[in-house]
Amino acid sequence: MKIVMVSLTFLPKVGGLENVMAGLAEEWSNKKNLVTVFTDIATTINDNYLYKINRQQSIFSLFKAVAKADVYVEANISLKTFWVGLLNRKKWFVIHHLHYQHAKDWKAKLKNYLTKFSNNISVSHYVANTLLGKGIVINNFFQPIFQRIPSIAKTNDIAFLGRLVSDKGAVILLQAMPYLNNKNSSLAIIGDGPERNNLMLQIEQYKLKNIYFIGVKKGQDLVEELNKYKVLVVPSTWPEPFGIVALEAMACGCLVVASNNGGLPEAVDKFGILYNNNDPQKLALAIDNALISFEDYEQDQVAVNAYLSSKKVTIIAQQYLNHFKNIIAKSN
Repeated sequence: MKIVMVSLTFLPKVGGLENVMAGLAEEWSNKKNLVTVFTDIATTINDNYLYKINRQQSIFSLFKAVAKADVYVEANISLKTFWVGLLNRKKWFVIHHLHYQHAKDWKAKLKNYLTKFSNNISVSHYVANTLLGKGIVINNFFQPIFQRIPSIAKTNDIAFLGRLVSDKGAVILLQAMPYLNNKNSSLAIIGDGPERNNLMLQIEQYKLKNIYFIGVKKGQDLVEELNKYKVLVVPSTWPEPFGIVALEAMACGCLVVASNNGGLPEAVDKFGILYNNNDPQKLALAIDNALISFEDYEQDQVAVNAYLSSKKVTIIAQQYLNHFKNIIAKSN
């Protein structure tokens, strides 16, 4: 198939959406599909991918490419490019990485209204249920680099991984620490961001001990770091569309404690521990339960590994291809 993808944000910019769209483009190319990506992200680095990238091309270049393509797939509804989809509705697929209710302005409302005309694919049932248009759910995948390394002992207690911004809930995690039964439990904060100074002030305010700022970790360094911890906490205060970080942590052998908000319960499935969003005391209880049950969790990984196998990029990318072919066959 000839697939044209629009992802206005893309590599080399780093982020969840960028990684997912790049992973799909690569895997579709591996399966002998001709993939062309259109993006607004410029770079001085030479692109060396299996697929073609058109950076900062005109909207008319996109329209010409879509006219010759079998599939036109967008990462979220864009008011810049939606009209190309409307003119090619039979081949227009939109992957919704977020809901459009986080913003209350007319642009968000218009984007949601446009889902009535596109072939919608949501990364979670949570996101799908916020859309006006109907569609299917295909969860996100995690990269195969994330895996358990048996030679690394899980000697550390708790970790937080994410950008240090208010939405990610690191503040709630710090507020929960004094309520833990084991006051000597350690917490590593992996990541950086504008909330770091505020978090350090809270540590002083609550007189917390055994809190460590690890900084940003990427690639194999991040995988090795995650392998050291028993529990990873995802205390996001906003409704995460899905939560790839939960899959990454599970793949590295962590027991995940997550907010019961947004798409996180779907990412964790039945293998993690959920708590009421924004409730430090309930979070502390969930962490206590996770630390107590970690040994049993670690010794019984068959079901967890089976679940994670269904979230590999090869499986997820094929689900997309099957859906494209099914919709196109019905429209002919």
